[in-house]
Amino acid sequence: KEVGAHKFPLTDCAFNKSGEKFVTASHDRTARVFESFTGSELLTLEGHKNVVIALAFNNPFGDRIMTGSFDKTAKIWSSTSGECLHTYSGHETEITCLDFDQTGKSAATGSMDCTARIWDVESGQSIHTLIGHRDEVVTLGHDRHSNHLITGSFDCSIKLWDCRSGKIVRTMKGHKGGISSTKFNFLGTQVVTGSLDGTAKVWDLASGKCIFTVGTKNDEVFSVDCNLVGTMIATGSANGLCHVYDQRNGEDMATLTGHR
Repeated sequence: KEVGAHKFPLTDCAFNKSGEKFVTASHDRTARVFESFTGSELLTLEGHKNVVIALAFNNPFGDRIMTGSFDKTAKIWSSTSGECLHTYSGHETEITCLDFDQTGKSAATGSMDCTARIWDVESGQSIHTLIGHRDEVVTLGHDRHSNHLITGSFDCSIKLWDCRSGKIVRTMKGHKGGISSTKFNFLGTQVVTGSLDGTAKVWDLASGKCIFTVGTKNDEVFSVDCNLVGTMIATGSANGLCHVYDQRNGEDMATLTGHR
């Protein structure tokens, strides 16, 4: 089904865990919630003063939506009423990425100010400011235990942080271009990274070493993901192709075509 309600291009999209709802972000400074099966618009989330660049449901609960904007703020919304519950202020420049932890009690934002922040969802207070990157933080995510946060930056590095202390656990380097995407495996023992250097890497978090590298280096890798059982990773690239690799050895299993 095709839905269209925004006035300007979309920047992000996310589903709740059941798949019954999805939310879209746009250059028109709004986010909109839709019913998946009918495409009906349920809510319009208005309040940001610039582009809404990133968003997420607090899955598995799905009762909150977080939006991040180029207006330097993040907002927490009720996914049922559309009420804005909190506005998080503290970043010096545009927010670029965000993520809820698995408990739904804290969330993280990354920014062009080269930092990430961890926030208490209910109070709206900043818990930690994560300082260490030398360029904008463009991707981040929590492990499923909510103990660690991974951040990727245009400084070509990936950092693993302790969410409780806000301290750096490990820094991983090896990409020759900015980091565009990061993803923990289900166990939280590895992380997959995509880069503008045209490659994706799988890292062992215990040692910080790269296990293997995949990709042709011909086009930037914009997105990475892995399946729950830890057997496959997928990459999406600027050339419109999606590659599926064996996560255990890096073997190229399939190439998905169709995007233009």
